[in-house]
Amino acid sequence: MRFYRRPFLLLALTVCAGLAFGLIAPAAAVQMKPLSDAFVRLLAWLMNPLVVCMLLSGAASMSRGHKLSRVAVGALLYFLLMSVLSLAAGLLAGVLMQPGAGFDAAQATEAALGAVAPVQPVQGPFAFLLAVPALHVNNLWLLLAAVPVGLLLGRVGERGDRALGWVERARGMLFFAVGALLRLAPVAAFGAMSYTVGRYGSMALLPLLKFIVAINASSVLFVLLVLGAAARFAGMPLLRFIRYIRTELYLVFFTSSSLAALAPMSEKLERMGCPRPVSSVVLPFSYSLNLAGTNLYIALALLFLAQAAHVQLGWQELAALLGVALLTSKGAVGIAGSGITTLAATVAVLQIVPVDMVALLLGIDRTMKCRALTNVIGHGVACVVSAAREGSLDNDAMQAVLRAP
Repeated sequence: MRFYRRPFLLLALTVCAGLAFGLIAPAAAVQMKPLSDAFVRLLAWLMNPLVVCMLLSGAASMSRGHKLSRVAVGALLYFLLMSVLSLAAGLLAGVLMQPGAGFDAAQATEAALGAVAPVQPVQGPFAFLLAVPALHVNNLWLLLAAVPVGLLLGRVGERGDRALGWVERARGMLFFAVGALLRLAPVAAFGAMSYTVGRYGSMALLPLLKFIVAINASSVLFVLLVLGAAARFAGMPLLRFIRYIRTELYLVFFTSSSLAALAPMSEKLERMGCPRPVSSVVLPFSYSLNLAGTNLYIALALLFLAQAAHVQLGWQELAALLGVALLTSKGAVGIAGSGITTLAATVAVLQIVPVDMVALLLGIDRTMKCRALTNVIGHGVACVVSAAREGSLDNDAMQAVLRAP
């Protein structure tokens, strides 16, 4: 068997190896963290210029057909609807399941803060990988900068065509570079799993098991019911689509970064009949503005913390919570740690519970795979819905690809 042709098998094997290593030698396992950190940092460095190239190309193509404004407005309205629905779903799950009820907030917060006390600097054979600097860029700024330039390039004739030719070549080179980097995903997955188990231990998840069950169950229901309804609008069978992008979902699951799926998702969407001008605009927009999984997590986590602190929230407080979370969740980057950062920012604005209580969720933050998986599925559905609404979706190609064994 050629393992390099079985990406899921490679990832599964390395994750199992990381799990075993974290249990057997936790002190050594935490030193594997640079393997995953360097991978995610390199991915961010490649993805930001790739997003710019996609936006330039897509905006220029739509500008020539006078379709960009219609597609953009439709996509923004769709993103707003999905954001409200996902936040409402998180609040509903929190009200119905009461994951924080009966929790000893004071004692648990003190223990959590002790567990995440300053860690010794990572050493070991892979510490040099941390020399790769982290890139913190809000995708919203990329959208605001690249779209007007793309519109201009689409209207200036031959000079614009020449510039767009360079953009397309750069896009191809970046896709190749991302593909090469993704071959290292199993190594990153090993580092992430080793660090998580070695740092927090296998028992760290038990006190928060109810919250984990609540967030996973509500995410599955949101995907099946809400995203399933949106997919049916476009004539797309959702479960077949999830099967079609399963390799990208494996990458996201094991690397904890939804950015890992951006380049391969773009190619797969084109292959199934979603035109490049549509996917090149909607997909980058979706990565910044259509974070259903993150929204659901933030809403449910806020209710969990309020319940753990024995704070009673009325409908007015829930409405304020929904409005603030709707704003703070925008522009979150699809990298491990962005969810907890956004949650802390939301807690600081609302002041319903002490910000220190966010530490309760630090130990399980890296287990929140459903957050990124829901985001990625939502990105794909958004592109297909936008193409279907514009009448540019190739239904024959979509059905042929999704029904293929």
